[in-house]
Amino acid sequence: MQVLLDFFFLAPFLAAYLLWGLIPAVWVLMGAVVLQVGAQWLIGGAYKPKPVTLASAGLVLVFGTLTVALNDPLFIKWKPTVLYGAMSLGLLGARAWKRKGVVHALLASQAEGFASLPARAASVLDWAWAIFLAAMGALNIWVAYTFSESAWVYFKLFGLTGLTLVFGLLQGLWLVRSLKTAESK
Repeated sequence: MQVLLDFFFLAPFLAAYLLWGLIPAVWVLMGAVVLQVGAQWLIGGAYKPKPVTLASAGLVLVFGTLTVALNDPLFIKWKPTVLYGAMSLGLLGARAWKRKGVVHALLASQAEGFASLPARAASVLDWAWAIFLAAMGALNIWVAYTFSESAWVYFKLFGLTGLTLVFGLLQGLWLVRSLKTAESK
């Protein structure tokens, strides 16, 4: 259910893009993220919108408004890069300021088993996500400036989402191995 709520906006955006083009699709995207966040608030509990969901929705509304008001798709193309960059800097800043694993803390809050993750592994986790997010932001803007609009749309919807899912799965496998190693010591 959470995955459906998190990725709800993709289908209406893609349908609108295929039917009418990018600027109308941005209108649809803005409406879809408002519905998404609203639905998550109404459902509540475990489905209550996460801070990253709220940040992403806010950026969609800001960059989407600039896109439609100025009739310039470049603004919406920058949204993923700004989000990924802010998340990467946030991880690194929290790591430097608190010296604790932010990703580890998020995982530990979701499942007790992650609390036993060694500090070194928690540090690697934060660095891996910070580097991955920075690379994703750079890759997004490179595709936006190098390829056609349609190539960017498909890359944004399927490439960035797919890369994030694959990276998350690889991190999950690495975490399981790290936890098993920590338990055996």
